[in-house]
Amino acid sequence: MADQTPGVRRVPRRQRGSLSVEAAYVLPVVIAAAMMFMELANIGLTINMGASALERAVQQFRQDGAAGMQDGGAIESLVRARMVAASHNYLDDENIATVEVERFASLDAMGGGATEDEAENAALTKVPAWRIEVDVRKDFITPLPRLLGVDSGAFRYRYQQVLAYLPQRSEGSQP
Repeated sequence: MADQTPGVRRVPRRQRGSLSVEAAYVLPVVIAAAMMFMELANIGLTINMGASALERAVQQFRQDGAAGMQDGGAIESLVRARMVAASHNYLDDENIATVEVERFASLDAMGGGATEDEAENAALTKVPAWRIEVDVRKDFITPLPRLLGVDSGAFRYRYQQVLAYLPQRSEGSQP
């Protein structure tokens, strides 16, 4: 008993490895939680950046006017290029999977509304409208989704915007 120093407590031999065994069980859970948090942050950032980039692209079309929206194929490439530019290099051309632009003669035609009062609403039925749908595909940044059995190595999100030019009110029109 002379070899024991005062103030130092000896741990019994059976408890020496218990901390390392507990750490071996807890550490993978902590790592998986951190990877899940990073994936959710990546998904949230992608959704917000894509939404703001599409909104900025649509705002530029509003500034261009209705005359600049005549050719559908050119609109799709312009939407793609403007979204890449507006996303601050977070999205690139490969991340924007599809861009679909559908033109309608009016907002009523897009909504499938009845045209019974066409003579009364002649000014409203001549205003074109466009539905712009964009699919964004972004790769996961950690191997966690593959470990959990997700079929794809990326997630997809679909955005939809409606672009219509409302007619200017003339001074003689009723509110």
